[in-house]
Amino acid sequence: MKVLLATLAIEPESRNENNRSTPYSLGIAYLHASLERSGHQVEALYLNNVEYTDSEWEFFRRFEEFRPDVVGLQVFSMNRVSTFAAIEKLHALSPDTRIVLGGIHASLMYAQILEKFPFVVIVVGEGELTLTELLSRMEGRLPISDVHGLAYYEEGRIRTTPERPLLENLDSLPEPKHEVVFDREPTRYMGHIIASRGCPFDCSFCCLKAISKRRCRVRSVEKVVAEITNLKKRYPRLREVQFHDDTLLLDNKRVIELCRALIKADLGLRFSCSARVKPVSDEMFSWMQRAGFQKIMFGLETGSPKLLHSIHKKITREDVLELFRVLTPYDFSITTFLMCGFPGEDAATIEETIALVRATQRIKYNLIAGIGKLLVYPGTEVYRVMADSGKINDAFWLSDAPVPYFTVEHSLPQLRVFEKRLMDNLSLFNIFTLKGFFLHFMRMPLVIVKEFLRPRNRGLFLSIVAASAQRAFPRAYSLAYAGYLRALSRGGN
Repeated sequence: MKVLLATLAIEPESRNENNRSTPYSLGIAYLHASLERSGHQVEALYLNNVEYTDSEWEFFRRFEEFRPDVVGLQVFSMNRVSTFAAIEKLHALSPDTRIVLGGIHASLMYAQILEKFPFVVIVVGEGELTLTELLSRMEGRLPISDVHGLAYYEEGRIRTTPERPLLENLDSLPEPKHEVVFDREPTRYMGHIIASRGCPFDCSFCCLKAISKRRCRVRSVEKVVAEITNLKKRYPRLREVQFHDDTLLLDNKRVIELCRALIKADLGLRFSCSARVKPVSDEMFSWMQRAGFQKIMFGLETGSPKLLHSIHKKITREDVLELFRVLTPYDFSITTFLMCGFPGEDAATIEETIALVRATQRIKYNLIAGIGKLLVYPGTEVYRVMADSGKINDAFWLSDAPVPYFTVEHSLPQLRVFEKRLMDNLSLFNIFTLKGFFLHFMRMPLVIVKEFLRPRNRGLFLSIVAASAQRAFPRAYSLAYAGYLRALSRGGN
């Protein structure tokens, strides 16, 4: 069968349209490879980070050219608006085309979606095996009721098939189809990969556990390194690979094994990853540095002991400080993710976050690029709290409104006050504001200067200064940048 897979535009507030290293959907990439292995003709579109109109235009252009039998759309909360609009238009244009939906939002809200679009079929949970079996039934015009992991509308009601167990042997999957992205983006230098799936923790704001069942499954180190090696061979311009595992560092011994294999492969690549604050070890970080890891992004969220407990992070302030003490000798760029607006947040908890992050920055500089205001997703504890307050219900997810912030206790303007307070005190990106300069830079000038005098960080520092200037003086920056481009153009002539 001919299958068009697509992930469409996310909300404008969350796009990063000019970032050449922006992540691409590994879910779509795995589906693409799995379906090709089963003999289907597949095309894939990655349209998350483009405007709504451009996303729609490109999707329907490819649809008209390719004329697929089946269209598979990835649905998550931030792209549901563009996706629902495309479903309506596609069904009106070509009612015989089968439409299959998957992704976290579709898996959680399948009943609501099927009431709105009774002609679609929804894959609930992991999709590689389910979609392959579903297409086989569709191709043979056979019933789909024996395919596990489906929800669909039949005879006036929603039917669900038995839940499909999580895939235990991740090595049984083919390598994801990176080529689609790299062939269409000739300036791309960063690849993205996962070495495991799932997370055993229960954070109050995370919806991914609805699919992963709080279980972590791993790929073999050999398979992971082979995928990276193959990608580097196909695309010599590859310079960096980012791991997108929820809990890459959960098993320190396995990370060391991975690093040993990467060192042996000698690919000349940089690596980055996100991670939890614990468990960590000096030995693991030593091997990570030798293997080429240069950036680690830790999920901290808040520095308030009360909030760390209530959102189920399973870490303490001392865990955070110990992490930075262990990191001190290593030349990693470190970032911690922070959010504001959790239930129970107030001026005092904001000050606790400022105090803890400042303490980490004095141990080893911790670059805070931005503060997230708590977003509310279906299937999370914070969504239930907001629904119980009467501020949201399931009907919201059929509207065109963006994913909402948690506003049970504080208005959006107050959340912005919290956000600015944190940025002024903790982020170099506010260096060109009076408060940012005095509250952050002037409190630790030697720490910051020492960090960015390192040869590897000089380019990063210039990028931060440019981004800070753009944020503080958007009009002047725009004029200066336009002049810079004109000068380059004249020089090239």
